[in-house]
Amino acid sequence: MSKEENLECSFCGRKKVETDLLIAGIDAHICDKCIEQAHGIVLEEILEKEDVANPADLEVKKPLEIKSFLEEYIIGQDQTKKTMASSCLQSLQKIDTTKISSRGSRD
Repeated sequence: MSKEENLECSFCGRKKVETDLLIAGIDAHICDKCIEQAHGIVLEEILEKEDVANPADLEVKKPLEIKSFLEEYIIGQDQTKKTMASSCLQSLQKIDTTKISSRGSRD
């Protein structure tokens, strides 16, 4: 029995002859079926995260409101707080603009 005949998927245990594809890693192997299953899991996770992190659900605050919030956590450094507040607003506006342009209209 050759060494190649002994190869099996490290995830499900399928032998190489039982798979269409067996990919070798450093210390493990993965078959095409496990890759398909993992791909499905990754897609589900991405969709769940997109639902949770939907920028449309964010309430966009004015820079002054953001600065006031930062006042509670940062002592002094007024110019830094102003810069951070403006940067936050600009970032949120870019996200919103990207979302509008990718979908054609705002949700």
